[in-house]
Amino acid sequence: ALGLAGADYCFNAPAETAKNMKDNSIEYVTLANNHAMDRSVEGLEKTIQNLDAQSIGHTGAFLSPEERDVVSFADVNGIRIGVVSWTYATNQPADTDWRVNIFWDAYSDRIAVLMDDIAKAKAQSDCVIVCMHWGTEFTYELNEAQTVLSQQIADTGADVIVGNHPHTIQPATWLTGANGNKTLCFYSLGNLISSAYLVDRADETFQNMYEVGAIAQFTLKKTGEKSVEVLDPQIIPIVNHFEGEYTNFHIYPLKDYTEQLAQAHSQRQYSALFTKQWLDEQVNGVFAPSGIPVLME
Repeated sequence: ALGLAGADYCFNAPAETAKNMKDNSIEYVTLANNHAMDRSVEGLEKTIQNLDAQSIGHTGAFLSPEERDVVSFADVNGIRIGVVSWTYATNQPADTDWRVNIFWDAYSDRIAVLMDDIAKAKAQSDCVIVCMHWGTEFTYELNEAQTVLSQQIADTGADVIVGNHPHTIQPATWLTGANGNKTLCFYSLGNLISSAYLVDRADETFQNMYEVGAIAQFTLKKTGEKSVEVLDPQIIPIVNHFEGEYTNFHIYPLKDYTEQLAQAHSQRQYSALFTKQWLDEQVNGVFAPSGIPVLME
Protein backbone atom coordinates (compact mmCIF):
# COMPACT_ATOMS: atom_id res chain seq x y z
CA ALA A 1 0.00 0.00 0.00
CA LEU A 2 2.91 2.32 0.66
CA GLY A 3 4.47 1.65 -2.74
CA LEU A 4 7.96 0.39 -3.52
CA ALA A 5 10.62 3.05 -3.90
CA GLY A 6 14.35 2.99 -4.43
CA ALA A 7 14.82 6.48 -5.82
CA ASP A 8 15.02 10.04 -4.54
CA TYR A 9 16.39 8.86 -1.19
CA CYS A 10 12.95 7.98 0.18
CA PHE A 11 12.94 4.21 0.28
CA ASN A 12 10.51 1.35 0.72
CA ALA A 13 11.29 -2.33 0.24
CA PRO A 14 8.91 -5.28 -0.27
CA ALA A 15 7.77 -7.21 2.80
CA GLU A 16 9.53 -10.30 1.39
CA THR A 17 12.87 -8.65 2.19
CA ALA A 18 12.51 -9.77 5.81
CA LYS A 19 12.25 -13.41 4.73
CA ASN A 20 15.21 -12.95 2.36
CA MET A 21 17.23 -11.67 5.30
CA LYS A 22 16.22 -14.63 7.46
CA ASP A 23 17.08 -17.04 4.63
CA ASN A 24 20.55 -15.44 4.48
CA SER A 25 21.23 -15.92 8.21
CA ILE A 26 20.59 -12.34 9.32
CA GLU A 27 19.34 -12.75 12.87
CA TYR A 28 19.34 -9.18 14.19
CA VAL A 29 19.13 -5.69 12.68
CA THR A 30 19.27 -2.13 13.97
CA LEU A 31 16.66 0.36 12.85
CA ALA A 32 18.04 3.73 13.97
CA ASN A 33 19.12 5.26 10.68
CA ASN A 34 18.26 8.33 8.63
CA HIS A 35 15.72 6.38 6.53
CA ALA A 36 13.72 5.01 9.48
CA MET A 37 10.83 7.45 8.90
CA ASP A 38 10.84 7.42 5.08
CA ARG A 39 7.32 5.92 5.04
CA SER A 40 6.25 7.58 8.30
CA VAL A 41 4.95 5.70 11.34
CA GLU A 42 3.01 3.22 9.23
CA GLY A 43 6.13 2.23 7.31
CA LEU A 44 8.10 1.76 10.50
CA GLU A 45 5.31 -0.29 12.09
CA LYS A 46 5.17 -2.56 9.04
CA THR A 47 8.95 -2.94 9.10
CA ILE A 48 8.83 -4.09 12.72
CA GLN A 49 5.88 -6.43 12.06
CA ASN A 50 7.70 -8.03 9.12
CA LEU A 51 10.88 -8.51 11.17
CA ASP A 52 8.89 -9.97 14.09
CA ALA A 53 7.15 -12.39 11.71
CA GLN A 54 10.58 -13.76 10.76
CA SER A 55 11.88 -13.72 14.36
CA ILE A 56 14.60 -11.22 13.45
CA GLY A 57 15.68 -9.21 16.50
CA HIS A 58 15.76 -5.41 16.29
CA THR A 59 16.20 -2.19 18.20
CA GLY A 60 16.70 1.53 17.52
CA ALA A 61 13.13 2.39 16.44
CA PHE A 62 10.03 1.54 18.38
CA LEU A 63 6.26 1.09 18.61
CA SER A 64 5.91 2.57 22.11
CA PRO A 65 7.86 4.57 24.71
CA GLU A 66 7.83 1.50 26.98
CA GLU A 67 9.54 -0.55 24.28
CA ARG A 68 12.15 2.19 23.80
CA ASP A 69 13.10 2.00 27.45
CA VAL A 70 13.67 -1.77 27.47
CA VAL A 71 17.11 -3.18 26.62
CA SER A 72 17.10 -5.36 23.52
CA PHE A 73 19.20 -8.52 23.64
CA ALA A 74 20.66 -11.04 21.27
CA ASP A 75 21.58 -14.33 22.95
CA VAL A 76 24.46 -16.11 21.22
CA ASN A 77 25.85 -19.39 22.57
CA GLY A 78 24.99 -18.51 26.13
CA ILE A 79 26.32 -14.96 25.94
CA ARG A 80 23.73 -12.23 26.41
CA ILE A 81 24.50 -9.27 24.15
CA GLY A 82 22.77 -5.98 24.79
CA VAL A 83 22.37 -3.99 21.57
CA VAL A 84 22.03 -0.20 21.48
CA SER A 85 21.21 1.61 18.20
CA TRP A 86 21.20 5.38 17.55
CA THR A 87 21.23 7.67 14.51
CA TYR A 88 22.27 11.28 13.96
CA ALA A 89 18.86 12.18 12.43
CA THR A 90 16.02 10.98 10.22
CA ASN A 91 15.38 12.43 6.75
CA GLN A 92 11.65 12.60 7.43
CA PRO A 93 10.70 13.89 10.89
CA ALA A 94 9.87 11.43 13.66
CA ASP A 95 6.51 11.98 15.31
CA THR A 96 7.83 11.78 18.90
CA ASP A 97 11.24 11.71 20.57
CA TRP A 98 10.85 8.02 21.53
CA ARG A 99 10.07 6.74 18.03
CA VAL A 100 13.67 6.60 16.80
CA ASN A 101 16.84 6.99 18.88
CA ILE A 102 18.28 10.27 17.51
CA PHE A 103 21.35 11.92 19.03
CA TRP A 104 21.48 14.98 16.67
CA ASP A 105 25.08 15.98 17.45
CA ALA A 106 27.94 15.41 19.90
CA TYR A 107 26.55 17.87 22.45
CA SER A 108 22.77 17.48 22.35
CA ASP A 109 20.69 16.71 25.44
CA ARG A 110 19.94 13.28 23.94
CA ILE A 111 23.52 12.12 24.55
CA ALA A 112 22.69 11.55 28.21
CA VAL A 113 19.88 9.19 27.13
CA LEU A 114 22.25 7.33 24.77
CA MET A 115 24.81 6.84 27.55
CA ASP A 116 22.07 5.78 29.96
CA ASP A 117 20.94 3.16 27.42
CA ILE A 118 24.50 1.79 27.29
CA ALA A 119 24.84 1.73 31.08
CA LYS A 120 21.47 -0.02 31.41
CA ALA A 121 22.42 -2.57 28.73
CA LYS A 122 25.73 -3.17 30.49
CA ALA A 123 24.00 -3.84 33.82
CA GLN A 124 21.67 -6.39 32.22
CA SER A 125 23.94 -8.25 29.81
CA ASP A 126 27.37 -9.84 29.39
CA CYS A 127 28.40 -7.62 26.52
CA VAL A 128 27.21 -4.39 24.89
CA ILE A 129 27.40 -3.66 21.16
CA VAL A 130 26.56 -0.07 20.19
CA CYS A 131 25.50 0.53 16.59
CA MET A 132 25.90 4.15 15.56
CA HIS A 133 24.50 5.65 12.36
CA TRP A 134 26.86 8.61 12.08
CA GLY A 135 29.66 10.22 10.09
CA THR A 136 29.96 12.24 6.90
CA GLU A 137 29.11 10.56 3.61
CA PHE A 138 31.84 9.87 1.03
CA THR A 139 34.96 10.57 3.06
CA TYR A 140 37.52 8.61 5.08
CA GLU A 141 37.69 11.50 7.58
CA LEU A 142 35.91 11.14 10.91
CA ASN A 143 33.59 13.91 12.06
CA GLU A 144 33.25 15.43 15.51
CA ALA A 145 30.32 13.27 16.62
CA GLN A 146 32.32 10.14 15.78
CA THR A 147 35.46 11.15 17.64
CA VAL A 148 33.72 12.69 20.67
CA LEU A 149 30.96 10.12 21.13
CA SER A 150 33.09 7.03 20.46
CA GLN A 151 35.27 7.89 23.46
CA GLN A 152 32.24 8.58 25.65
CA ILE A 153 30.70 5.27 24.55
CA ALA A 154 33.95 3.49 25.48
CA ASP A 155 34.03 5.34 28.81
CA THR A 156 30.48 4.11 29.53
CA GLY A 157 31.69 0.54 29.05
CA ALA A 158 30.59 -0.64 25.61
CA ASP A 159 32.54 -3.62 24.27
CA VAL A 160 32.12 -2.98 20.55
CA ILE A 161 31.04 0.01 18.45
CA VAL A 162 29.80 -0.63 14.91
CA GLY A 163 29.35 2.48 12.78
CA ASN A 164 27.64 3.07 9.48
CA HIS A 165 26.16 5.75 7.20
CA PRO A 166 29.10 7.19 5.19
CA HIS A 167 28.70 4.69 2.29
CA THR A 168 32.40 3.99 2.49
CA ILE A 169 34.73 2.22 4.87
CA GLN A 170 36.34 4.39 7.55
CA PRO A 171 39.08 3.62 10.08
CA ALA A 172 38.83 1.11 12.91
CA THR A 173 40.59 1.27 16.27
CA TRP A 174 40.79 0.01 19.82
CA LEU A 175 39.67 2.67 22.29
CA THR A 176 40.58 2.64 25.98
CA GLY A 177 37.70 3.54 28.25
CA ALA A 178 37.80 5.47 31.50
CA ASN A 179 38.04 2.24 33.54
CA GLY A 180 40.91 0.88 31.44
CA ASN A 181 38.44 -1.23 29.45
CA LYS A 182 39.10 -1.87 25.77
CA THR A 183 36.42 -1.05 23.18
CA LEU A 184 36.67 -2.30 19.60
CA CYS A 185 35.47 0.48 17.30
CA PHE A 186 34.61 0.28 13.61
CA TYR A 187 33.77 3.84 12.59
CA SER A 188 32.12 2.76 9.32
CA LEU A 189 31.90 -0.62 7.61
CA GLY A 190 30.64 0.92 4.37
CA ASN A 191 27.96 -0.66 2.21
CA LEU A 192 27.15 -4.33 2.70
CA ILE A 193 24.83 -4.37 -0.30
CA SER A 194 24.86 -1.52 -2.79
CA SER A 195 23.93 -1.02 -6.39
CA ALA A 196 24.84 2.36 -7.72
CA TYR A 197 27.46 3.35 -10.21
CA LEU A 198 28.03 7.09 -10.58
CA VAL A 199 26.58 8.24 -7.26
CA ASP A 200 26.04 11.88 -8.16
CA ARG A 201 26.92 13.22 -4.69
CA ALA A 202 30.36 11.58 -4.56
CA ASP A 203 33.66 12.20 -6.31
CA GLU A 204 35.39 9.48 -8.32
CA THR A 205 37.15 7.89 -5.35
CA PHE A 206 33.95 7.48 -3.37
CA GLN A 207 31.84 6.46 -6.35
CA ASN A 208 34.28 3.56 -6.56
CA MET A 209 34.39 2.94 -2.82
CA TYR A 210 30.57 2.87 -2.74
CA GLU A 211 31.00 -0.70 -3.99
CA VAL A 212 33.41 -1.68 -1.19
CA GLY A 213 32.35 -2.55 2.34
CA ALA A 214 33.60 -4.70 5.17
CA ILE A 215 32.30 -7.40 7.47
CA ALA A 216 33.66 -7.27 11.00
CA GLN A 217 34.11 -10.48 12.92
CA PHE A 218 35.33 -11.12 16.44
CA THR A 219 35.05 -13.68 19.20
CA LEU A 220 33.34 -12.99 22.51
CA LYS A 221 34.70 -14.98 25.44
CA LYS A 222 32.87 -14.90 28.74
CA THR A 223 35.31 -13.90 31.48
CA GLY A 224 32.92 -13.62 34.41
CA GLU A 225 29.45 -12.64 35.47
CA LYS A 226 28.36 -9.87 33.07
CA SER A 227 31.75 -9.52 31.40
CA VAL A 228 33.38 -10.69 28.19
CA GLU A 229 36.66 -10.32 26.36
CA VAL A 230 36.62 -9.31 22.69
CA LEU A 231 39.18 -11.49 20.92
CA ASP A 232 40.60 -12.07 17.45
CA PRO A 233 38.93 -9.22 15.57
CA GLN A 234 39.19 -9.44 11.80
CA ILE A 235 38.04 -7.18 9.00
CA ILE A 236 36.78 -8.90 5.86
CA PRO A 237 36.63 -6.38 2.99
CA ILE A 238 33.96 -7.12 0.37
CA VAL A 239 33.13 -5.92 -3.13
CA ASN A 240 29.60 -5.49 -4.44
CA HIS A 241 29.91 -6.74 -7.99
CA PHE A 242 27.42 -6.03 -10.76
CA GLU A 243 27.66 -5.63 -14.50
CA GLY A 244 26.00 -3.61 -17.26
CA GLU A 245 22.67 -2.18 -16.16
CA TYR A 246 22.68 -3.97 -12.81
CA THR A 247 23.00 -7.65 -13.63
CA ASN A 248 25.11 -10.53 -12.30
CA PHE A 249 25.05 -9.33 -8.70
CA HIS A 250 27.54 -10.95 -6.30
CA ILE A 251 29.23 -10.03 -3.06
CA TYR A 252 32.86 -11.14 -3.19
CA PRO A 253 35.43 -11.07 -0.42
CA LEU A 254 38.04 -8.63 -1.73
CA LYS A 255 40.67 -11.37 -1.34
CA ASP A 256 38.79 -13.41 -3.98
CA TYR A 257 38.13 -10.46 -6.29
CA THR A 258 40.13 -10.36 -9.51
CA GLU A 259 41.23 -7.78 -12.04
CA GLN A 260 39.10 -9.62 -14.59
CA LEU A 261 36.01 -9.06 -12.43
CA ALA A 262 36.99 -5.42 -11.84
CA GLN A 263 37.13 -4.90 -15.61
CA ALA A 264 33.59 -6.31 -15.95
CA HIS A 265 32.14 -4.19 -13.11
CA SER A 266 29.71 -1.46 -14.23
CA GLN A 267 31.77 1.13 -12.35
CA ARG A 268 34.85 0.45 -14.49
CA GLN A 269 33.15 2.03 -17.53
CA TYR A 270 33.24 5.32 -15.64
CA SER A 271 36.46 5.04 -13.69
CA ALA A 272 39.80 3.67 -14.82
CA LEU A 273 40.78 3.72 -11.13
CA PHE A 274 38.45 0.80 -10.42
CA THR A 275 41.11 -1.92 -10.48
CA LYS A 276 41.80 -4.75 -8.08
CA GLN A 277 45.13 -3.13 -7.15
CA TRP A 278 43.54 0.28 -6.45
CA LEU A 279 40.81 -1.28 -4.29
CA ASP A 280 43.44 -3.18 -2.29
CA GLU A 281 45.43 0.04 -1.78
CA GLN A 282 42.38 1.98 -0.59
CA VAL A 283 41.32 -0.71 1.88
CA ASN A 284 44.83 -1.09 3.25
CA GLY A 285 45.17 2.68 3.58
CA VAL A 286 42.01 2.92 5.67
CA PHE A 287 42.35 -0.18 7.85
CA ALA A 288 46.08 -0.95 8.18
CA PRO A 289 46.74 1.78 10.82
CA SER A 290 44.32 0.02 13.21
CA GLY A 291 46.56 -3.01 13.55
CA ILE A 292 43.39 -5.14 13.31
CA PRO A 293 44.01 -7.99 10.84
CA VAL A 294 42.44 -7.38 7.43
CA LEU A 295 41.71 -10.50 5.35
CA MET A 296 43.24 -9.52 2.03
CA GLU A 297 44.59 -12.84 0.81
